[in-house]
Amino acid sequence: MRHMRAIGAASAVLVGALALSGCSSSSPEADESEGPVTITFAASILGEPTRGPLLQEMIDDFNASQDGITVEPASVPFSSFGTTIATQLGGGGGPDLIAFDHPNFFAAVDAGHVEPIDDIVDEDALLPGNDNLRIDGVRYGTALDIGNYALIYNPDLVTTVPTTFDELLAEAKAQTTDGVFGYAMRHTQAEEAGVWYDLSGFVYGFGGNWSDEDGTPTINSDENVEGVEAYKEMYDAGVIPQGTDAATYRKMFAEGKIAMMVDNGGIPTVIQGTNPDAKIAAAAAPLPSGETGQVMAVLGVNANGEHIAQTKEFFAWLLAPEQQARIQGFLGGSTAATKVERTAEELEQRPYVEVFDEAGENARSFVPDGLGVQTPQIRTIVVTAVLEALQNGGDIREALDRAQADVEGLL
Repeated sequence: MRHMRAIGAASAVLVGALALSGCSSSSPEADESEGPVTITFAASILGEPTRGPLLQEMIDDFNASQDGITVEPASVPFSSFGTTIATQLGGGGGPDLIAFDHPNFFAAVDAGHVEPIDDIVDEDALLPGNDNLRIDGVRYGTALDIGNYALIYNPDLVTTVPTTFDELLAEAKAQTTDGVFGYAMRHTQAEEAGVWYDLSGFVYGFGGNWSDEDGTPTINSDENVEGVEAYKEMYDAGVIPQGTDAATYRKMFAEGKIAMMVDNGGIPTVIQGTNPDAKIAAAAAPLPSGETGQVMAVLGVNANGEHIAQTKEFFAWLLAPEQQARIQGFLGGSTAATKVERTAEELEQRPYVEVFDEAGENARSFVPDGLGVQTPQIRTIVVTAVLEALQNGGDIREALDRAQADVEGLL
């Protein structure tokens, strides 16, 4: 998300007859004689212990304001959210409104499973992070949340905040003692998507990218090799709790057992949901290029749905300024789809949010330029090759050379 532009509070996201201000549904598709139309909403955030209940409160408020629509959370397992949604969409079903993992969104659009939403969105109100969700001139989605990446650290443990990779590695080694690990990152095939994010952060941080602007893959570029070798150096240094998944090591951070990790702005809220007293501070990711990653959950309307008009009405309600402010209020260091000014209370309680907001100036999507549809397959190829090299002591350049050839074959 580059060059965040200020958008006045008066900017309206809703347009036309879909504008809502707590009014009842008047959609012609709603048959009042049969009661409210029920639409389903799938979002992994709903399963989180802190942010989930707050999003559910918003759903409850919408339902209370409506005569013709009832929104119900869809039951989708967190661990298999992306694959479950893809399977459901492929079979002609799936929830009505979906918060897609960003890479999976493009494949769903390409397959015709996502409905255009130009009729409910004001383009001028959206943050730049939403730009690549407009495809061939058509708007298919907006962000539910945008999370920029930065260094998250425990200030009780880390007194010298690293500003370079060498300092990061040295501090991680110094902090690894007596049941405390200096660093944490995803590093198992079971968390392929998370490994892709963390791995890409190192690649971007060393000036690399997975493709050129025209979509030509650059998997084995010198910059990429340097970034992945740095990732491997962290893996080999004995400073991470090897074999643990993200949920486990984030809990460990909350318990004071992890000193540092580079992660997105929503994670401090997740950590404090485990331990409200957890010590959290943030700084720019200490990698040479100054560029970092950006992850988002993307809201899209299921084109297979039977109640598209009502789904869009709820979507439009979520995009209204009042609801955007509520969403950003519980996202932590992440931002909503539109520009919402941080409150003085929020900045006092969570001063680290400014670090994540500033990171947005140099944050890049984890979806390679021009390769959105193929990103899930590319991710599998690259992550598999890198993890094999990590676990078997292989050469990173050779691993990325093989991945480059496999991606070229895929394309």
